Amino acid sequence: MENELNMLTLEPAPSKRVLRDQIERLSISADAKALLNDLLDVVIEVGGRVIAAGRQILAFIFDLVRRFPNTTFGVIVALVVSSLITSIPLLGLILGPLLSPLLLAFGLVAGAIADLKDAPLRARVVDLERHFASATRNG
Repeated sequence: MENELNMLTLEPAPSKRVLRDQIERLSISADAKALLNDLLDVVIEVGGRVIAAGRQILAFIFDLVRRFPNTTFGVIVALVVSSLITSIPLLGLILGPLLSPLLLAFGLVAGAIADLKDAPLRARVVDLERHFASATRNG
């Protein structure tokens, strides 16, 4: 809830160091990491106030990935399969525009359903963590 308010009120995003550490932990190519680090440095001036837009965007993305891991994974798989289909000579020109939106929709829906099914379990795990955290503080 606090992160949602953070995004809406444009309060300071996590520090560059925190976001750079998250980027470095990603298992992606060095070029992709360089692009994300460049995005981190993007700023916008709104009403005389400089807003670290890149930090806000990356913080939002990392928050979405943390909250909806299955949906994120479904979308990524759909995008990879779509790009593979469109790379097929001749056939990809025909099938790509037809199958890409369908695969993306399917990946999004399948991941969202998995996240919805997983939400009660995640809530139980969080409750268990709180219980043990309070027990260690009190005992």
